[in-house]
Amino acid sequence: MVIGLLYFCACIGIALYFQRKAGKHARAYWGAGQTIGVWVNGFAQFSALVSAASFLGFLGLCYKLGWTFTSIAFGVSSTLGFVVCMLLASGPLRRYSQLREKFTLSNFFSERYGDATGLATSIFVLILFPAYIVPQLMGGGLAGAYVLGIDFTYAVILVGVVYVGYVLLGGMLSVTWTDFLQGMLMLGFMLGLSLVAISHFGGLGELIPQALAVNPHFLGMHPKISPWTYFGISVGVFMFALSSPHIIMRLFTAKSVRAGRLSLAVTGGTSLVFHLLGYIGIAAAALVLFPQLENIDNTYIVVMDQLFPPLVRGLAVAGILAAIMSTTDAMLLAAGAEFSNNIYKRYFKPGASDEEVIRVAKVVMAVIGVITITLALNQTKSIGVIVGLLVEGTGSAFAVPLLAGLWWKRANKVGGFVSVVGGFGTFAVVHFMKIVPMFAEILISLPVSLLCMVVGSLLTAPPSGETVEFVEQLHCGE
Repeated sequence: MVIGLLYFCACIGIALYFQRKAGKHARAYWGAGQTIGVWVNGFAQFSALVSAASFLGFLGLCYKLGWTFTSIAFGVSSTLGFVVCMLLASGPLRRYSQLREKFTLSNFFSERYGDATGLATSIFVLILFPAYIVPQLMGGGLAGAYVLGIDFTYAVILVGVVYVGYVLLGGMLSVTWTDFLQGMLMLGFMLGLSLVAISHFGGLGELIPQALAVNPHFLGMHPKISPWTYFGISVGVFMFALSSPHIIMRLFTAKSVRAGRLSLAVTGGTSLVFHLLGYIGIAAAALVLFPQLENIDNTYIVVMDQLFPPLVRGLAVAGILAAIMSTTDAMLLAAGAEFSNNIYKRYFKPGASDEEVIRVAKVVMAVIGVITITLALNQTKSIGVIVGLLVEGTGSAFAVPLLAGLWWKRANKVGGFVSVVGGFGTFAVVHFMKIVPMFAEILISLPVSLLCMVVGSLLTAPPSGETVEFVEQLHCGE
């Protein structure tokens, strides 16, 4: 309990430290003054990616469906997504934030494709990101209840209050630095428990055969899972790492274009090690120690409880809390930025000062915090399933218009709008109609988004010379 409370106090302490530095201006509050270096940003981005799903839900899917499913879908695919983002998106986006003093994806879409596309992007972010926060808080309830010895309800509320508090206080600076520290904590305890588990059983050569005796498909494709599910979730995670607005916001905080690119290399490397090496030891050990585990979201917790001494267990649960809070804070900040900058200031009060916009964002973030806490107390689905679907919805909406907006000069307002709306809308329709196996929705929605972009752009007037010049400016120095 003491370790958990100290962890919460540390998060608030960091926010208080950075409160004054965050200031009352957009560049400081949303962009951290564009002062973040390679390693801090790299681990902060990794931390924003690794959520309750990574520690609890996806690791539970690894236990149930096999290491191949999660290692390819989450480890390899996320790394490839960050690499492509590093090569194709990070430089132009960092230059955009420098040129325009803007710090959200919808800001870029508004300028590239027009206000309608920017508004649609903001609306989808305000739908997707609060929904994404809900399973994080569910994980926070599981971990908080374990380490603090309190009821799940109170644990969810406590985690929610703390993460909302330090986002409101310190903005992007406090979020980045807490996420940097939390990223190191997460990587250390995921790899640490995996290595302890492997050592406990005498090495992988001894552990894996025992795990295969419980789940013969642990290292292969599960016969009950469609190959389209494997392919779909891999594509979804790839597109999410490439284009998620809360990851894009991190690029705007980098000291320079080069620092932004190198930070993505750090993020990709840590994600690969985390998911491949971290998952194999823990999931295999869970199969051997608990072959009939009912709640697969508890895979990490039960193995930790079995193999770690009490003091280390407390620190390890802090790692789970770190995974939860590092994603929720980044998404909460992104949602607040979307509403205050791209809806309130653009449509309700164009003359609002930076100070007023930040004040409105804080109110919105507090409201989102209350709503997501309430929803988390009443949600029963698997954390991994919820997050997997939200990941795919994000990639369906934003990946194609992001890359086309940066690299295809012919992309215009119509193409951008129908690509965003068509991609997200198709994903939602396909999912709720259950047309394809779970996680395969993006295999339909992504091509639809691409088709909408190409057809919409080619059948309507080309973008203005000013827009083409704007795109060219983003590549100065390439």
